[in-house]
Amino acid sequence: MKLKAVSALVALALELLTVSTYATRLLEARLPPHVDSLARRQAGNNGIHLAVSPVCGPLSGSGNVSDVNAGVDLSRVKTIVAFGDSYTDGGRQDGGPLPPPVITPPDAEAGGRSTDGRVWVEDIADDIGATIMDYAQSGACTDLSLWPSAIKKVDFIGQMATFLNQSNDLDPETTLYAVFFGINDFEDSKTDGEANLQAAAQVILAQIRTLASAPSNARSFLVTDVYGRGTHTPAGDAFVQTVFSGLHDLHLGINSTGHSEAPGEGPKLNVAFAEFSRIWDGVLGADPGFEAFGYVSTDACITDCSDVFCSTEGMCDDPEHFFYYIPGHPSKEGHRIMADYVEEVLDRCGEA
Repeated sequence: MKLKAVSALVALALELLTVSTYATRLLEARLPPHVDSLARRQAGNNGIHLAVSPVCGPLSGSGNVSDVNAGVDLSRVKTIVAFGDSYTDGGRQDGGPLPPPVITPPDAEAGGRSTDGRVWVEDIADDIGATIMDYAQSGACTDLSLWPSAIKKVDFIGQMATFLNQSNDLDPETTLYAVFFGINDFEDSKTDGEANLQAAAQVILAQIRTLASAPSNARSFLVTDVYGRGTHTPAGDAFVQTVFSGLHDLHLGINSTGHSEAPGEGPKLNVAFAEFSRIWDGVLGADPGFEAFGYVSTDACITDCSDVFCSTEGMCDDPEHFFYYIPGHPSKEGHRIMADYVEEVLDRCGEA
């Protein structure tokens, strides 16, 4: 009798275990893909993780700036073409294979990058198995003609010339163009005046129109921004607003190749916008604060830097947990959460 009772209990336990396992698998199957992938990526990021989320909203021509994805399908991307400044510069500026992200003391910059590992756009390319063609240059602004005080004489215009002169044959359906400018324009505006920040925003939109025209015929664009790195000004916010509103028009096919197309006449571009200022505000501000991200300091690990060289001499013992690796530039862990933020935007903030 006792044996039968035990057998019945064992059978019941096995049945409950089977049901529980099935329920768990069913729940996991219903979870959005980003939940598992984000946790997995951040588990290997030395304890540094996102503590803020995208603020999704509509892509509007007149409404507030928000994180949004209007048509960019990351699963289809095989090539990422990147333009920008030191935050996007992977150590080579002609679209060719990037150098290994390795530090060779006393040079603190990993393979010529302004950080100790890969930059954010490399992380995204690695996540999806895409080829990265990087044209970004440290110190670049949108257009040197706007900023006489610019220290480094490099800009978006020059990067575009390099790219276009190569006559690359890229598939518009599987190529994503990443554009990240504003930091150096904002810094230069402190000397040259804020009036040209609006012109800088128009340069970004004009270059997107050029890329959308023949021969590139680009159709998918990711634009990111953190112009003030924790600082906000009316002129800086207006710069971002102009870019955001312009993306709305490009998505509707309004003047999307620079030929004054009416709504629907030009190609309707797939566009996404990710506002990195949410990370900077979260780390440098009180809500939620740097510790919530896993950092121990908002300072730079390395301070022995000039405009052309940063030395490992005297660096901190824990670069993984300092927000900045060199002054004003995040560590590789910071770049990882920037990539995570973009992927969250692309996954969560979709609209038609």
